[in-house]
Amino acid sequence: MCNTFIILATLGYYFFIEGILHHNQFNHKNMDFVKEELVKKWKANKRYTLKILEAMPEAAYDFKPEEGMKTFISQASHIASWLSNHITKIEPIEMPKINKSGKAALITSIDIMFDHIIAYLQQMNVEILKEEIKMWYGKSSKLRILNLMDNHLSHHRGQMIVYLRLKGIKPPSYIGW
Repeated sequence: MCNTFIILATLGYYFFIEGILHHNQFNHKNMDFVKEELVKKWKANKRYTLKILEAMPEAAYDFKPEEGMKTFISQASHIASWLSNHITKIEPIEMPKINKSGKAALITSIDIMFDHIIAYLQQMNVEILKEEIKMWYGKSSKLRILNLMDNHLSHHRGQMIVYLRLKGIKPPSYIGW
């Protein structure tokens, strides 16, 4: 039920923002709203992701449910590298290197990475979100890339929640609002 709600809320949000961008309803008030909503979303993403990373004991960071799957630390570093790579497609900003040497270093790196994304969103010109660029999967608006980043983060963060449960750890309560 919760996953269905999250999917429907994300789709509704995406289509609402897409409607503002692509139906010439892009006035100053709407532009400010889009920026504020994106910043809120990414601040919540940061808080929730960091809580999940904190919940797993460092000794279990190398845990993987079965052969052929990523370890917990690999899931986390994949999230960080994927997000860092994709935000630089929207705007070529300097992103920090992800330190995977241990739990504390990784969490610090991911915390800083989210700070960079949020700082960029706070100062960006929202009109660039309408621009389309070529990606490995085809042409995409910059807004769609931000939504794909959020979706990809949710996908791997969800896998990390399963890892926590398999280790008998109660995951942190959802933070999305």
